[in-house]
Amino acid sequence: MSTKRNDAQLSTTSLPGEPTAAVLVFHGGAATSTARVSRFSPAVLRLIPVARAVASRVPTAAVYRLRFGVRGWNGDGADVLSDAHWALTEIAGRHPDLPIVVVGHSLGGRVAMHVVGTQLGATSRVVGAVGLAPWVEPSDPVDLLDGVPLAIVQGSRDRVVPERSTRPWLAGAEAAGAVVSSTIIPGAGHAMLRYFRRWHALAADGVLTVLSSDQRAAGQRASAG
Repeated sequence: MSTKRNDAQLSTTSLPGEPTAAVLVFHGGAATSTARVSRFSPAVLRLIPVARAVASRVPTAAVYRLRFGVRGWNGDGADVLSDAHWALTEIAGRHPDLPIVVVGHSLGGRVAMHVVGTQLGATSRVVGAVGLAPWVEPSDPVDLLDGVPLAIVQGSRDRVVPERSTRPWLAGAEAAGAVVSSTIIPGAGHAMLRYFRRWHALAADGVLTVLSSDQRAAGQRASAG
């Protein structure tokens, strides 16, 4: 099942009968490009097995993938962020009251870190994010991250988004109250091709980590109330 808005497309990877959570997966892209994204783009295709790994590891989650309308961030990320908010609103409408976890690779990781913490309705909320070799800049916002779990996976040989380049933003996120767990895969690069099984497993484990953290936080809120 898929839904389109302009050139963006929301596709379903897994839809259990009674889901307990929802997951939305974002693919990578480029810093600057207004090119339309093909469904055969390597950036799109490499996230299909990631979504399937999440669905296998978290069988009670409804898992979706978003194909952005354009390939690039293009300065302020307006187009890809608009696509992400549209897809999240669609998911919240289909699964009201469920926690939503976002998973993103590269540019998709930057999108994930921008939308995490977003309230989508009375109780639907993006409760955490998994960043796979995420492209983040020190100036990216952290104001919604207090208490939010973030699972970060990076390769030690990433030449596109070196691990050291993400440290300033991650430090800012932690200072803002985010609960950050980081894993570095020795010898892995940006495209997630080398050691791909480990990338996929860590992505799925990251979703479980986020959901477990959210459940603990919900229990603490209930006890306090």
